[in-house]
Amino acid sequence: MMAEQPRKFLPTYLGAPRAWGTHPRKRMLMTPWLVFFGGIFAFAVPTIMGAFWQMMFFNPPISNDFAPLTASAWNGRHVFLSNGCVYCHSGFVRPQDVRVGLYFLYNRVSLPGDFTTSDSSPNLFGTARIGPDLADESGQHPTDWEYAHFYDPRYVDPLSIMPRFSFLSQQDVIDLTAFVETRSGKTGLVREAGQEWAKKVFLLAGDGNGAPHNTFPAGFNGAKLTMAQVAEQNLDGFPGPTSSFDGLPYPDVLSVNMAPRGYWLMNNPLPVTTSNLYRGRWVFETFCIGCHGFGGSAVSNAAKFMAPRPIDFTHIDDATSGNDTSPGIYYYRILRGWQGSAMENFGTRLTVDDIWKVVLFLKTIPNGTLKNSHPISVNDFIQWKPPSALLDYIDKHPIQKQQVYQGPYFAPGILPEEGTGIPSPFLAEAERVFPGFAFSDQIPLPGYGTVSLASGAAAIEKIYDAYLNAGWAAYPERNGYPPLPAALKTVPPQTYDELR
Repeated sequence: MMAEQPRKFLPTYLGAPRAWGTHPRKRMLMTPWLVFFGGIFAFAVPTIMGAFWQMMFFNPPISNDFAPLTASAWNGRHVFLSNGCVYCHSGFVRPQDVRVGLYFLYNRVSLPGDFTTSDSSPNLFGTARIGPDLADESGQHPTDWEYAHFYDPRYVDPLSIMPRFSFLSQQDVIDLTAFVETRSGKTGLVREAGQEWAKKVFLLAGDGNGAPHNTFPAGFNGAKLTMAQVAEQNLDGFPGPTSSFDGLPYPDVLSVNMAPRGYWLMNNPLPVTTSNLYRGRWVFETFCIGCHGFGGSAVSNAAKFMAPRPIDFTHIDDATSGNDTSPGIYYYRILRGWQGSAMENFGTRLTVDDIWKVVLFLKTIPNGTLKNSHPISVNDFIQWKPPSALLDYIDKHPIQKQQVYQGPYFAPGILPEEGTGIPSPFLAEAERVFPGFAFSDQIPLPGYGTVSLASGAAAIEKIYDAYLNAGWAAYPERNGYPPLPAALKTVPPQTYDELR
């Protein structure tokens, strides 16, 4: 019998003698029945504890921010569900979602009491965020932006992967828009009221770009317009009052005040270089071209739906010396959006550098820099110079003397929390629309009255009350449950100044 050969890498280790017997056959310690019932038990216990147990005992008090849906918004909720919107859009905000300092991104964390009524059943939590969360969508976009977005999301966001909903009926899109614009509770209703007030003011003041003065097509009818008709409306629309206030014509006197005074004469901090201009063109073509058009002239599919119209950047006079076209005002518009218009904020999507670079590029568009055949150079840049009308207005409204809102202004009839030290949410919303206003500013607008922070707060509160009353009346009509306590209606909405 030959001796065992030592192993190559373990020469001191000897294999087992060949005479040893085989290992006894292994037997299963758990029977198939034990595996079957044990698996069911292991699945059932977490399910019962995590789902059914919560359903049986989940009964938090209704949130103070809760606002019942209006009849139209309730119908729109069913349109939202039946078209599968919940598969891509969630409807709740977690604490880790809120990042202080990013404008309008998740203004309010969702609370258990937001989801206790029949208005939230079945819930719209959603499991994916392929699209943005819509819990705080109310008031982020005006109605006409929503119409264009539902017809074809690429009209307003060239990068969107959302499908078209142009097959919806006119009433369906009205109801769906009502739902997304009023689903965010009382806080969202304040923002929505601010949007509607700002739009009303600017449709009366004109937009300097041919706003059609309350004649823009409602809903999906705007899709029937041709590009030639859009261009004609841009030229022949309602121009606003022919008068002026303290040297500034309409609508400039209002649009200037939609930026804080520190931005009025601010220049671009970035140098005019070819690389900065090309980067600015990329930003424009990626984010802005849907509304402002391939040539920057506001002739676009999105513009079919919108009033005021998107800005036409092809006017060289506006680029050189427009009252409301300074680099600082452009920067603020892109950063924070423009209430009442379809201009949304890009402060959550673009870096500071990219915003300033696109502002540089905007000052080259009158020279044809959006044409592929036109190589961009620094010579295309148009330097903005403050016009005398703006300088005269600033003399009467000095930038350094702007009253910065640090707390409640006790205006009778405007601040329901007078004497409590709590700022009025309606006044805070008026300031969000016109951050350039001092509280003492009073601007007469023909056909409207006086535009000021106080009158704006009153108008916003009136619109808010109309929504709240409509929802409160519709809730019992559809047998909403549980019954809403009467005191809940009088609880004022909150403000979230740190995110404004």
